[in-house]
Amino acid sequence: MNNVIIIKKNSISLLDSSSNSIKWTIEESNTILGTYRLDNYIFLYTFNGWTTNYTSLIDLNTGKFYWRDKSLSIVSNCIAIDNKIYFVNKKFKIISIEIESGKEIFEEKFPYKKWYSSVYPQLVVYDGKILAYTKKNIVKVDIHTGKLIDFNFRNIDLKEVVSMNDKFNISVNRYNSSGSAGDAFVYGAYAGDAGGGGDGGGGGGGDGG
Repeated sequence: MNNVIIIKKNSISLLDSSSNSIKWTIEESNTILGTYRLDNYIFLYTFNGWTTNYTSLIDLNTGKFYWRDKSLSIVSNCIAIDNKIYFVNKKFKIISIEIESGKEIFEEKFPYKKWYSSVYPQLVVYDGKILAYTKKNIVKVDIHTGKLIDFNFRNIDLKEVVSMNDKFNISVNRYNSSGSAGDAFVYGAYAGDAGGGGDGGGGGGGDGG
């Protein structure tokens, strides 16, 4: 309740507001774009100043990195469930990585990608299943093998759907930063009922996180 994440252009700190003391500080060579708090994890989003956004994962309590500077190229929303995150990258691949290790569990290309299409599938957790969908097609993701299986909604017309949201959605380096260079931003670090929270901001510029 008393943790506050303080972001400057090239540093991130954790402040204990009850004692007004800094628990830890990390100096960063790349420009910091934002953070996202998920339970005791902090996703850190940075930009190298040229073409690439990076995502790193920090332990909230210690300020140590679980992993850092991954270029994930996320173009969809991102789902966090069962200690894994799921997203779609620029190559239309549905990818799962383990949160703490950063290890890729699987990647599988969305089967209904047309050569002329630039519309990426989005993700949703529906009745405990992870689904990837567009306005025309939807598949269920086997979370163990990555195999994609055709799926049909009974009462939802995909053509009318703009987006679907659930409590497992998190922000991981695909949204524009609201900050400007050199300013310091203060974000409350807390988790919501889904384990998410924080500023909700992500990366901006470059080729995506």
